Amino acid sequence: MVRRSWRNFDYILLAALLILSAYGAIMIYSATINTLGVENPVQRQVIYIVAGTAVLLVVASIDYRLLHILQVPLAVLTPVILALVSAGLVIVWRMQQVRAAELEPAIEQFTPDLPVMLAGAALVVAVYVLDRAWVHKMDLPAPRVVAGAAVVATLGTGLLLLRSGLGFQAPVAAFALVGGLALLYLLDCLTLRYTDTLHNPLYVLVLGILGIILLIGQVSGGSQRWLGAGAVQPSELSKVLIIIVLAKFLADREDQLDRIGTILTSLGVIGLPMVLIYLQPDLGTSLTMIAIWASMIWMAGMRFRHLLLLGGIGLAALPLIWMNLEDYMRQRLMLFINPASDPDSYFNVHQALVSIGSGGWVGKGLTKGTQSQLHFLRVRHTDFIFAVTAEELGFLGAVVMIGLLAFLLWRVLRIAERSRDTFGRLIATGVGGLILFQTVINIGMNLGLMPVTGIPLPFVSYGGSSFLTLILGMGLVESVAMRHKKLEFD
Repeated sequence: MVRRSWRNFDYILLAALLILSAYGAIMIYSATINTLGVENPVQRQVIYIVAGTAVLLVVASIDYRLLHILQVPLAVLTPVILALVSAGLVIVWRMQQVRAAELEPAIEQFTPDLPVMLAGAALVVAVYVLDRAWVHKMDLPAPRVVAGAAVVATLGTGLLLLRSGLGFQAPVAAFALVGGLALLYLLDCLTLRYTDTLHNPLYVLVLGILGIILLIGQVSGGSQRWLGAGAVQPSELSKVLIIIVLAKFLADREDQLDRIGTILTSLGVIGLPMVLIYLQPDLGTSLTMIAIWASMIWMAGMRFRHLLLLGGIGLAALPLIWMNLEDYMRQRLMLFINPASDPDSYFNVHQALVSIGSGGWVGKGLTKGTQSQLHFLRVRHTDFIFAVTAEELGFLGAVVMIGLLAFLLWRVLRIAERSRDTFGRLIATGVGGLILFQTVINIGMNLGLMPVTGIPLPFVSYGGSSFLTLILGMGLVESVAMRHKKLEFD
C-alpha cells in the first residue's frame, strides 16, 4: 500500500518546484551580489529549499484525511474563547483610560475590572447554556425572528445610551462591553451560528497565533508581524491553516452551499483572521485570505447569484473600507491611480519598469543589469525580483519563470480534479488559489498594473516564512495526489 501511494506521488510537480526554486536562488544571488547589509541570502535560501523539500516529503507521506482529527468539534471552546475575548475587551478599554490620563500601567489599576471580567464570563456561559437548552432546539423561524429582533433592539438601545453620554461613566461602559458581547453571541446563536466555528481547535490555533502577534510581535518597518527576532511570520503559516479549516467547513456543508447563510458564515471564517492580519497592519496578506476563500468557495459550488449579491455588497462597502484604511495604504492606492502625484514614492515602480523594458529579448546577462547592480531598484531580491529577472535574462527568461509557475499551477489543479474526496479537492484548490493570487499580484506590481504590496513571488522571492509556508501547502497537495481515486490507477 505504501509503495502504491508513492507511485502516485507527482514527481513532475516536485521537479518543476525544485527547478523554479533553483531559478529563484540564482536570481537572488544576482540581485544581492554587491549589496551591503544583506548577509548570505543565497545560502539561507538554499537551506530553505533543502529543508522545504524534506518538509514536503514528510507532509506528503501523511494522509491528509488525518487532518480531520485536529478539527474534532469541541463545543466548550466557544464559551472559553468568548470569555477570554470579553476579558480582553475590558483590558483594552482600561488601557485606553490609563493612557488618556497619562499614567503608567500597573496591576492595581486593573483590579476594579475583575468583577466585570467575571460578569462577562458568566453572561457568555449563560448564553451557551441557553443555546444548548432552548435556542438550538428551536425549529420554527418565527420565534427566532422575534428573539433576534429583541436582541437587536436591546443592542441598539444600549448603543444610543452610550452615545448620549451615559457610557462615559466608567463602571457602566465596562459592563456594557461584556454585556454587548454576550448579546452578540446570543444573536449569532439565533441566526448564522458563526461562533460554531470556534468549536474547531485548529481554527482557534490560527486566531491564537495571530492574536499573540498583536501583543508580543516584533515591530519592523511600521508593522507588527514577526516572532523570534523576525525569524517567523505567523500570518504566512495562517494561510495554509485557513485553507485546511475552510476545506473542512465547506466539505462538511457540501449540500448546504445553496444557502446564503452558509456562504456568509464561510466568509466569516476567514473574516476574523483577516481582520487580525490587517491590524498588524498587513493589507496584502489580508487580501490573500479573500483570494483563498474565493477560489475554494467557487470550487465547492457557490451559486452565481450569491456571487453577484456579495459583489454588490462589496461595492457598496467600498467607501466605508476606504475611510478605515491606514494612511499609507490610501497613499499607495492613490499613487497607483495617479503616479504623478508623488514621483518620489513612485520611484521604485518606475525603476522596475525601466529594468523590464531594458532587458530586451535575452537580457543583459546575469549580474550585469544596470538598474539592479547599481542599486537603482530597491527590494530587488524580494518584491521586485521579477524585474531583476526581466532585465538580466530578458523577455525569454521572464517567460520561462512565468511558464514554470503556470505549469506548477496546472499540476496542482489537475490533482484537485482527481482528488478522491471534497476535502482533498478543496485543499488543493486553496493552495492553487494562493499561488495564483500571489503570482498575479507580484508580477502585476512589477509591471505597474497593480498597487505596490509586500506580496512575494511564490518560490522565487527571498524569504523563509513565505517559502516554507508554500512548501507546506505543496506537501498537502502531494498528499492528496498520493491518494487519488482508485480508478485512476487500477
